[in-house]
Amino acid sequence: MAFIKPKTWTMKNGQTFTIQSADEKDAEAILSFTKEVMADSEFLITEPSEFNLTAEHEQILISSLLKDENKLMICSRLDDEIIGTLDFHNGSRNRNRHQGYFGMSVAKKYRGQGVGKAMLSTLLNWAEQNPVIEKVGLEVFAENVPALNLYRSYGFMEEGRKKNGAKIEGKAHDLILMAKFFK
Repeated sequence: MAFIKPKTWTMKNGQTFTIQSADEKDAEAILSFTKEVMADSEFLITEPSEFNLTAEHEQILISSLLKDENKLMICSRLDDEIIGTLDFHNGSRNRNRHQGYFGMSVAKKYRGQGVGKAMLSTLLNWAEQNPVIEKVGLEVFAENVPALNLYRSYGFMEEGRKKNGAKIEGKAHDLILMAKFFK
């Protein structure tokens, strides 16, 4: 995983937060954050009851990411609290290692404050400088208009749509595939 040095950002409300690479010591805090986000987000594929990672598993995941220069995991912190995470995984084969996909989550009380924008900017700056990565992709619920607007503002284009790609409480939702190309 590429190493992202701590950088301070300012939210719309004036609070400052830091973005930096995740570390194995963050495993427990990342798990707690992830469980919190899953409990209050309607736009995640994984339901809270399906999330069963342990701190040990999270440490192993972070450790494996740290060993690969073409993968990235960053955390946004307000003081000692994790308020956002983003992870990027590229393909594992020679024919697809030039591209990958990311997932991003922001704590509910900090959504709309620029945290996601700062993490996305960090990812794209890293990808642009990475000699291997040529394409950054994502999958987003069609109803998640704030996320769609953010991605479009950074030059992501729609590549396709998975009709009825997800079901929540029996109701079908489309998933939009988006990508930004480099090089």
